[in-house]
Amino acid sequence: MLVSTPLLDRLQAQGVIDADARQGFAPPAHAPWWLAVLLAGAAWIASLIILSTFFIPLVMLGDSTVLRVVGACVLLAGALHLFRRQGPFPAQMALAFSLAGQGVLAFTVADALGGRFASDAATVTGALVAAALLWPHTSPTHRMLCALIVAGNAGWLIGPGAALALYGVVLAAGAAALWLTRVRWSAHRLSPQIKAAAHAATLAALVLAPYGHARLVFELTGGGPDMAVPLVYSVGAGAVLVATAAWLVRDAAPALRFGAPVAAMLLALAAWPAPGLVVAATLLLAAFHACHRPWTLLALAFAALYLGELYYSLHATLLVKSIALAASGALLLVLRAVLRRWAGVAT
Repeated sequence: MLVSTPLLDRLQAQGVIDADARQGFAPPAHAPWWLAVLLAGAAWIASLIILSTFFIPLVMLGDSTVLRVVGACVLLAGALHLFRRQGPFPAQMALAFSLAGQGVLAFTVADALGGRFASDAATVTGALVAAALLWPHTSPTHRMLCALIVAGNAGWLIGPGAALALYGVVLAAGAAALWLTRVRWSAHRLSPQIKAAAHAATLAALVLAPYGHARLVFELTGGGPDMAVPLVYSVGAGAVLVATAAWLVRDAAPALRFGAPVAAMLLALAAWPAPGLVVAATLLLAAFHACHRPWTLLALAFAALYLGELYYSLHATLLVKSIALAASGALLLVLRAVLRRWAGVAT
């Protein structure tokens, strides 16, 4: 059965491809979502059973550092072997084996060193192993999780404070830059690794964004109410939003090239108490430009969460938060009308 799409119809009509070549563009058959979920659950259950039967004899042989390292390497080798097989069942089993092997290696290093450097040693080990696992042939989910482990461990090493706020801004800037240049790297030989980095940076930036204005996070992380954190996050997130808007309209009319960055700057100033909203808006623009629907929807969902966090937080009065939200909404409506008029689009 031939695949029917407007592009393939035009290519065949112009004689660029024939019927046999067109058949090669047929998408691979995928299992129904419910069957994929059942297979994934079965794979994780089987993985837990296999892991338990693997580690029990290993522990009985002796609680040795060498044995644990060997066991972790065996798990990672088994994961890489399973990733070469097709289907959701072996892919999920490989994912479980890989995560277990990485955890065992990090725990072994921490236990061997001990002392006050144990936590940092385990974090560095986990980041290095996850970074190394980005390069073999694995699944996109595994690569994204490995990149996310690297980003999370880097944030843990940085620790709470202004440096972590700057790291969050860098993550947002990197994620936006990757999505804005998706056309350039999508055909690159390292596109799987770059795509994993884009997914991980986007998720890490969105999750870390409330750190810029949530006093509860300061208390939970033990960093105290560092007043430099909101300043770094608000200024940095605003700068990234302005740069993103300027890049998107770089080839537009002069009025729009001037108006879009100014509009982004005004929005960043209106949302100054909630830098998470600015980060979500930036990544929303970048993901929409990259035609990536899942991250576009997730950025909107995170923006709604940030609005709820801002409304129920106690770091500002209800009147101040209401004025900020009302000003942001009114500003967006005004900017929409002005930018559409400058762009020559009928409202």
